[in-house]
Amino acid sequence: MSGRNINLLSLDGGGVRGLSSLIVLKEIMESIDRENPPKPCDYFDLIGGSGSGGLIAIMLGRLEMDIDQCIHAYKLLSKNVFSQKRLLPIGSNLRSRAKYDIKKVELALRKILRELSYEKDTLLREEAGCKVFVCATDDTNRRLVHLTSYPSKYCSNELFKSAKVYEAGAASFAHSPLFDSVKIGPSGRRFHDSSLEANNPMREVWIEARGVWPAGALENQLKCMVSIGTGEPSIKRSRRRLFGLVKGADVDAVDPEIDTNRFIQEHTELDDENRLFRFDVPNGLGEIDLDSIEEMETIVDATQDYLEKELVYKQIRRCGRALA
Repeated sequence: MSGRNINLLSLDGGGVRGLSSLIVLKEIMESIDRENPPKPCDYFDLIGGSGSGGLIAIMLGRLEMDIDQCIHAYKLLSKNVFSQKRLLPIGSNLRSRAKYDIKKVELALRKILRELSYEKDTLLREEAGCKVFVCATDDTNRRLVHLTSYPSKYCSNELFKSAKVYEAGAASFAHSPLFDSVKIGPSGRRFHDSSLEANNPMREVWIEARGVWPAGALENQLKCMVSIGTGEPSIKRSRRRLFGLVKGADVDAVDPEIDTNRFIQEHTELDDENRLFRFDVPNGLGEIDLDSIEEMETIVDATQDYLEKELVYKQIRRCGRALA
């Protein structure tokens, strides 16, 4: 329909399981052109992410990497960051120290910048091309903020002017207690990931898009919105019974599908018209720990099995047609 020309991409957080979302996105890009799959930045007008999804959003949108480049870089980054735990001084309080060094994430991103011929202190700010934002949480007040590559009322002027690519990526990735938070900007405020506030950032992506394209209802301008998760937990593990009470498998776990269902209910016409797509590998992939690099092959195999299912295959093809 005339006037519908906006494509949005939302990427969940999931640590090493971010690899699954990249494999799904690769299949979507190949459904558009199998011989020469396009870069996501050439098809999506805005990419937003939380946790690992934020870091990947920067790689795909701000750094304009193609899918194969991003998969290779993300595997290397994950292995490098999670391969060695921090050495703690004898007698130190284990609860007060992060398990891994966030500086390794920053160094890995700086290496990627260098390999792509960017300056190591390149700013996230870049108003041309694909728009990118990541979700982060302020340490001081636990307020969710957006670190954006474009002017946004949800990103302070200080952060917009000062946030570097490697800082924004590290802040989005900095899941507590795995990592310390990241200092950004002249005021020295510290930020960590938003896995509790918006691990599934569909709603945040929609809010940003409304601000970027305020002329008329976004529903009337949207061509396609794609949301990709990093794996669902199994029913058995996600709902354990303790003394007759249903207890979550992890007090810090947030079920992204709750946010998905709520969003689809609010925008059901987009789903009805094949303009809203959600992909997420079921059957327990979400139970793999964020730092389990030894499970990378399992993540790949489970995602490939998911993509080979007939219903998923057809949905991927519908998504490709909607984007194109």
